[in-house]
Amino acid sequence: MDSVKIERSIWIAAPRERVWQAISDPAQITQWFSPGTAIQQNGDRISIRMGETDVEVAIIVVNDPPRQFATRNLPEMTITTTYTLDEENGGTRFTVTETGLETLSPEARQSRLEQDGAAWERVLANLQAYIGGKELPFPEGV
Repeated sequence: MDSVKIERSIWIAAPRERVWQAISDPAQITQWFSPGTAIQQNGDRISIRMGETDVEVAIIVVNDPPRQFATRNLPEMTITTTYTLDEENGGTRFTVTETGLETLSPEARQSRLEQDGAAWERVLANLQAYIGGKELPFPEGV
């Protein structure tokens, strides 16, 4: 089966190092990705707070500041999400690519393509606004 992926990209009027801070610092991620949700990093593990429990949701598999950051979902480790930062026109081209969707059942794959495709559009708009010091267009996050 051919690989199935979701890819979204946005240009941000900020240096690559600033965008890197926003996508790699859990305190900043909480501000634009999922406002109101506690996100933590412990070593190479990323967790979110659900009620009184921290739930591990991803493991970091690439950490190449300020160029690329990639995670794999837990516990399955079948979906990889890669964040790529390229200098472009005095700012940063930020691209998110979600791969491994072909490992899902056809129904789950279709659902993920629809939900995550739209979610990444909202997330990228929030990231751009956050870095620009503007109000988030989607304050509820993902």
